[in-house]
Amino acid sequence: MKRRFTILHTESHRQWGGQERRIFNEARWMSDNGHRIVIVAPNPSPLYENARRQGWETHTLFFKRWGMIQDACRLRSILRKVRPHVLNTHGNTDTKVGLVAAWGLSIPCVIRTRHSTPPVGNSWHNRLLYRRLCNVVFTTASCISRQIHRDIDVPADRIKTLPSGIDCPADLIDHELARINLAGEIGLENDRRFIGFIGRITRGKGMHVLVEAFDRIRERIPDHHLVIIGDGNLFDEINLLVRERNLYDRIHLLGYRDDPWPYYRAMDAFVLTSIRHEGVPQSMLQAMFAECPVIGTDIGGIPDIVSHGKTGLLVPPEDPARLSDAILQTIQDPEATRSRVKEAYRNVQQHHTLAAMGSKILQVYEQMIYGASSASRSACL
Repeated sequence: MKRRFTILHTESHRQWGGQERRIFNEARWMSDNGHRIVIVAPNPSPLYENARRQGWETHTLFFKRWGMIQDACRLRSILRKVRPHVLNTHGNTDTKVGLVAAWGLSIPCVIRTRHSTPPVGNSWHNRLLYRRLCNVVFTTASCISRQIHRDIDVPADRIKTLPSGIDCPADLIDHELARINLAGEIGLENDRRFIGFIGRITRGKGMHVLVEAFDRIRERIPDHHLVIIGDGNLFDEINLLVRERNLYDRIHLLGYRDDPWPYYRAMDAFVLTSIRHEGVPQSMLQAMFAECPVIGTDIGGIPDIVSHGKTGLLVPPEDPARLSDAILQTIQDPEATRSRVKEAYRNVQQHHTLAAMGSKILQVYEQMIYGASSASRSACL
């Protein structure tokens, strides 16, 4: 008989970024598989509002630093009422509130998920949170897991690296049609080709490196244009850089797009030039599933999914010369590129879908709640 769990997530953030999307997608997959979902988050916030639209049970806490004691008392009351099998905290503030509120309530599985890659400091309260007040730590990249084990001395068997799974569409547009559509959207001839980036345009993404790398080789790839899709606090600065270098006819900043999939399908290469604090990037997994060749920097969680020469190409961060070479290699050696694309697609299908992520998480739940033998049986079903 399939067991049904009550899973309560807390989140103090009010934005709708990768962390909040991970919580929502994970919860939706669990809900679709018959589990009860409870969300505790600020109202208003995108996660709270989306949870309400899904029909999940929701509770409002504001998770302000000045109100943490009051929030902990309120959350403890919610936990006693809901009696979850699983409590999973996500943000820094709600983790402090949630793990303290859960202390002594005999919740079978208490999880602290660490989504971001900046190092966790070896402070007394972090040692308390990570080593005493939770049963297991979820991370989204192996570099985070290693740092927590090394610096805070959390036992390795209590840390689980679980990159976010992607929600894969059933159908994707034909590559050639996507390319022609993108050319038409920009106002270019139908034979133009594209290199691109999709994501937040922030300092940590290293967009200036991508512009510099493309500028170095633009005369060698005259049919290719660079397309940057997304918004962020560096949008205007990168737009100005493009104009200062007189590249506005070859580099196009298109802004945010709701549906990124046609753009991945239109590209001859997806390039992620992160320079710091990068987990396993959803955009790169999406590009791989869309059968778009990928190039990334050898930093953070990117090497978790990009095996150099096998599923993509890796370059050092802030090295436009090496990045230029990788772009040329991708375009000029199509046979090797096709081989990497095929292997990357297979790897995403096997390890990085929502179903793959959800199944791994359920195994952890089973083991924590019912013991290792039950988890082994569940894994065989």
